[in-house]
Amino acid sequence: MTAKKKWLTAGLSLLLAVLAAFCFLFAYPALARSDAAKPQGYKGILRLWHIDGFEGGRGARASFLGQAARAYEAENEGVLVMITAHTPESALNALAAGTAPDIISYGGACGFVAEIAQPLEKYEWPAAAIGGTTYGVPWCRGGYLLFTMNGDFSDVLAENTVISSGRGAFPAAAAALEGWRGDFAELASVQAYTALIGGKYKYMLGTQRDVWRFVTRGVTVQARALENFCDLWQYISVCASDAEKYNASLDFIDLLVSREWQVRLSSVGMLSPFYDAVYAEEGGGMRALEEEKPALLFPAFADDAARETFSALAEEALKGDENSAKKLENYLV
Repeated sequence: MTAKKKWLTAGLSLLLAVLAAFCFLFAYPALARSDAAKPQGYKGILRLWHIDGFEGGRGARASFLGQAARAYEAENEGVLVMITAHTPESALNALAAGTAPDIISYGGACGFVAEIAQPLEKYEWPAAAIGGTTYGVPWCRGGYLLFTMNGDFSDVLAENTVISSGRGAFPAAAAALEGWRGDFAELASVQAYTALIGGKYKYMLGTQRDVWRFVTRGVTVQARALENFCDLWQYISVCASDAEKYNASLDFIDLLVSREWQVRLSSVGMLSPFYDAVYAEEGGGMRALEEEKPALLFPAFADDAARETFSALAEEALKGDENSAKKLENYLV
């Protein structure tokens, strides 16, 4: 082989080697990007905050969430749902300190959730919507009932009826929107219950919590569900903005509101927002509540000022102010 041919062969070999290296350097990142683009299920911790904004039923709603969380973890290897109990005040303090949840369960005075919730495009719930977009969905509910030990509900008057005022609820609004008028006595929930069974009053306006008080103490009552208004909804929202966490959080909500889990709500004395037959029998009023679908709902994200105004209007309407009664409906969905 001549020197010239040797030089050409060596040069060609070098050129091929450079081209091969060049192709490898550009091909490898392309392969890496392809692998990274493949959808991956979330692995890690989902932080769920739970706020009991109103009196529940006969068990802890946080415990029910915990059971659903363990089922979710079993179906999603590598995911841990960590539940933290909060009050509205402690949740606000935690947010101010820079800590935020991925999912939040709430009810009552929790209007601040609107600032951290993400849209739930697959759900529609007008009472938890802003500008036509839903940001929360209820996963359980309660309701208002009229109880009596010896009446037939035909003579409900301010003189013989007491209203049980539970935390985070608007029972006066429920009474006013049923058309009741008068100077009704309003007592804290346990006091109202005691006054009824002690014979001081013939009727008591209460909630699902009172159903279980009567059951626990073996007191026989008749119950009639109020049909026009309910604000006793436990909502849940996704707060995580990261795509993988958002989707994992949404999957948890899907499980929680599935029929499989909704029919188990009797274990904590609550009702399903979506399914009937959680209570096969009367159940001291729970079946009656289940059959009544409240016509009017209070917005989930109402701020403190709106809640205070609504409460004041309800009291005035109950006492006979029809102008306040009309204004009440402006707040409802």
